[in-house]
Amino acid sequence: MKLASLAHGRDGRLVVVSKDLTRATDAFPVVATLQAALDDWERLAPRLADLAEGLEHGSVPSFRFHEHDCAAPLPRAYRRLVREGEGALTEAAGDLSVGPRQPARLGAEEGSDSSAGIAVITGEVAMAASAGEAFGAIRLVMLTCHVKQMNQDASRSAQAAGTTRSVAPMTLSPVAVTPDELGAAWVDGGKALAVNLQRNGALTPVPVPMAIGGLLAGAAGSRPLSAGTVVEVFPASPTTTTLRFGDTIRVAMKDADGHSIFGAIEQEILPEA
Repeated sequence: MKLASLAHGRDGRLVVVSKDLTRATDAFPVVATLQAALDDWERLAPRLADLAEGLEHGSVPSFRFHEHDCAAPLPRAYRRLVREGEGALTEAAGDLSVGPRQPARLGAEEGSDSSAGIAVITGEVAMAASAGEAFGAIRLVMLTCHVKQMNQDASRSAQAAGTTRSVAPMTLSPVAVTPDELGAAWVDGGKALAVNLQRNGALTPVPVPMAIGGLLAGAAGSRPLSAGTVVEVFPASPTTTTLRFGDTIRVAMKDADGHSIFGAIEQEILPEA
């Protein structure tokens, strides 16, 4: 099942999207927003899946799906955790989200970089849950991209110390998918996944090894995870460095048949307004 939130109000308008990303149908007959769906997932997910099947068979009303109409699938997350490389999970503001086609704005070019990874949205994860239990609580998978900028001295200090940089606003793919949409690539929690990052058309595959069940279990070691928690996982080092104003970043992933799974994040790098 593929879900998206069209830009509408604070929490978006939930729609079910066809597998080929060309059509959508309103989820409103079932639930209005993705967060509301996550809060009652066991009851509502089967009804959303019925809508998805009806969309594929042309038996429900539909309209043309345009990725540029999308907000983040979950425009406001109650909790957001970020892991960069082998570092610890970092708590970040869940309301710092950017639409998949909105520009990324930087204060300066110097010290800037971008990275791409995988994000998951969880259901409820009980405190002290096992890795298997936490893995089973993953509801949706997305792509994520960070565009960051630090001043030169801070950038050099962070690189010298081997520390992560300040957490950027999250830019998520237009579409979030249930793990079954990834097929065999989701075995072992996505270790076979590779994100395609393009800067000005130059392609860089980004492998994102994920021990995601253990990561989530660790996050729930001292407190439970609420439904709607977003966890972003990035590779060990920035994928591109020294962005320039006017550069374009594109993040996508294709299935074994060459079809887009999540739609694409496409961002132009612009100076702060």
